[in-house]
Amino acid sequence: MDTSKKTTGSQGNEMAVTLVHAKVEDAEALKAISVEAFTDDYELYGSYPPGIESLDWHKAEIETGHYYKILYGDELAGGIYVIPTDDDQIEIKYIFISGGFQNKRIGSATMELIETQYSNARVWTLVTPCKAYRNHHFYEKFGYSKVGEIQPDPNTEFKLYEYRKEVRNIDKDNTC
Repeated sequence: MDTSKKTTGSQGNEMAVTLVHAKVEDAEALKAISVEAFTDDYELYGSYPPGIESLDWHKAEIETGHYYKILYGDELAGGIYVIPTDDDQIEIKYIFISGGFQNKRIGSATMELIETQYSNARVWTLVTPCKAYRNHHFYEKFGYSKVGEIQPDPNTEFKLYEYRKEVRNIDKDNTC
């Protein structure tokens, strides 16, 4: 099921943001956008997030059925890949928006849409680089709290911050 939400960009124009299940034929375009979107991380840390540079990785993750194209109007603006880890927990593995689509509230609309798409999830998790300050603010704005730090390679100073959000499901919590 595809989901859509109208958003108003910084120029005051209203446009629909839609999440559409990615197809294998979208892999090349999604790879290009993800590499562009994560270039700052590459320049800062010396590598891209795992898998981002591999066309085969994108194709394989699309096959899982949890990789979505982010459309702004009818244009491909980015992607989001999530991993359901059990019945009620979702890991946001990657979310990326092309530079030409930044500051149009696409990321905010995407977060709302993905939470709607997986409305049974009670726990949401993700990691983001420790120096990605805009990301920290963005995720905290959506109710995520920093719960830990990971240092994937002990030989480098690179760290990831772990974020978590718990959602109270009224239907399941209403036991009176």
